[in-house]
Amino acid sequence: MELEQIERLIRERGVEVVKVGGADMDGVYRGKRLLAGQFLEGCRSGGFPQCDVIFGWDIQEQLIDGLAVGSARTGFADIIMQPDLDTFRVVPWEPDAAAVVCDYAHEDGRPVAVSPRQVLRRVVDRALGAGYQPRTAAELEVRLFREDQRSLRDKGYHGLQPLSPGLNCYSIHHASLDEDVVGHIRKMMIAYGVPVEGYSREHGEGMYEMNLHYADAVTAADHALLYKSGAKEIAAQHGVVPTFMAKYDDRIDGCSGHLHQSLWSLDGERNLFADASAPRGLAGVAHAYAAGVLATLPELLVMYAPNVNSYKRFVAGSWAPTNVTWGFENRTAAVRVIAGSPGACRIENRVPGADVNAYLGFAASLAGGLHGLKRGLEC
Repeated sequence: MELEQIERLIRERGVEVVKVGGADMDGVYRGKRLLAGQFLEGCRSGGFPQCDVIFGWDIQEQLIDGLAVGSARTGFADIIMQPDLDTFRVVPWEPDAAAVVCDYAHEDGRPVAVSPRQVLRRVVDRALGAGYQPRTAAELEVRLFREDQRSLRDKGYHGLQPLSPGLNCYSIHHASLDEDVVGHIRKMMIAYGVPVEGYSREHGEGMYEMNLHYADAVTAADHALLYKSGAKEIAAQHGVVPTFMAKYDDRIDGCSGHLHQSLWSLDGERNLFADASAPRGLAGVAHAYAAGVLATLPELLVMYAPNVNSYKRFVAGSWAPTNVTWGFENRTAAVRVIAGSPGACRIENRVPGADVNAYLGFAASLAGGLHGLKRGLEC
């Protein structure tokens, strides 16, 4: 989108403030709310300063020692948020607001190499250079509670009231009862330009899964970022708090963040994972890719499970994988192969929880898959 188009949209839609930000290391949408005029001025002058601490702390905003960026060693210096204007969108649940996703650069113009969006873009560029166009989608589970930020703290995060009682997995009836909240999130996401395919009740009280439509890898990660942030804002309007924690309670199933992926020809015409002449329709490219994801799983696990809480989800019999396995249509495996039709043939990385940073999760999967292709691995 050109800046002139954005300026016209701001004027026509009465936008007063723009949410300018990007993903920190935990996949949290962080940045600033800028007045529309200031946003346009900053776009013309090269971007917006942002303290690099967003790449130097954990999910609880506790500083991590010894880092080359985002630490006392750097003096918590400014980096520059550079809006990707193609991500600009009006926020439908906040009538006078818009939002944009940024890349990050140092003040001398060098990209901030550790920025999750930059990490993913580098891996995507490697894939494109090898003749593969990645397509990905996130499938994120969430628990919803009839609480607010104050009640959460007053209760010490214990004894929270779920949006709806009972397990009721895949229950159409019980999902319909929550339509005022979950349906509102769906409608607002679609209006926000985050393509929702559908959603369902999952195996837990107040637990839902939202399926996002596939896109190129960077766009799909943008969608996951905006969905997580937006769902919290929309739910708050209903007196509801979502959590994407991997394991809210040791006694119940955790929340998954399954990552779907396939490789296509550069012209976007052929799914390279599909081969009608191969057993079960799965091409050798897909076998090598899946083998690479599995082979690199130990080294890249931190990308899929970034928090201490992430590892509490890996419990046998709880819908989370506990070993390095793959299988056709097997939801107990780390990698599930979904052969289906040629256009839908893909693999699903079932290792991540819903706390995954989608940029880093997709980057790790793609890097592992490319490793498998380069080494000719098999599974």
